Amino acid sequence: MDAAADNRRAVLRTGTFEILAALRSFARLHGGDVFALLVFTTIWSANGENLLGDARYAGLHNIGPDKGSLPITDAALRKAIGAPAEVIDRYVEAFISLGVIERVPGGLIAPAAVFTSPEMMDAAEEFYARIQGLGRALRAVGFELLAPEPPPLRA
Repeated sequence: MDAAADNRRAVLRTGTFEILAALRSFARLHGGDVFALLVFTTIWSANGENLLGDARYAGLHNIGPDKGSLPITDAALRKAIGAPAEVIDRYVEAFISLGVIERVPGGLIAPAAVFTSPEMMDAAEEFYARIQGLGRALRAVGFELLAPEPPPLRA
C-alpha cells in the first residue's frame, strides 16, 4: 500500500470517535454510566446470539421470545468484560432489582419486554442511525467494505 493511499489512521480515528460518541449516547439509558451500558449490553447480546441471521427477528419490532434467550452465566459475563467480579455483580444486582435483568436457570437474561419500552425503542432507532452515520463517516475518509471472497472454483 503506498503512503498516499494509506488511510488506516484516518479510518481508525474516525471509527473510534463515532463509536465512542454512540456509546456515550446509548449510555443515557443508564444515567450516562458507560460501564452499566457495557454490562447490560453484554448480557442481552449474549442472550440473542442464537438469533443472528434469523429473518424472523430482523425487524425493529420483532424481538425474540424470552424462551429463545440464551442465558449468560455470571462467569461468562465476568470473562467477557474482564472487570472485577464485585464490580460486575453490583451492576447485575442493580439491574435485577430494576427488573431489566432476570436470573433464570442457566444464568442471566434481559426479558423481551424490556426492549419494547419507548425509551429502548427510541435508543434502538438512534443507535441504528448512528451506525449508518459511522458508515458515512468512514466512507468520507476513504474506507470501503470489501466484497466477500468468492468461493473457490471446483475442478
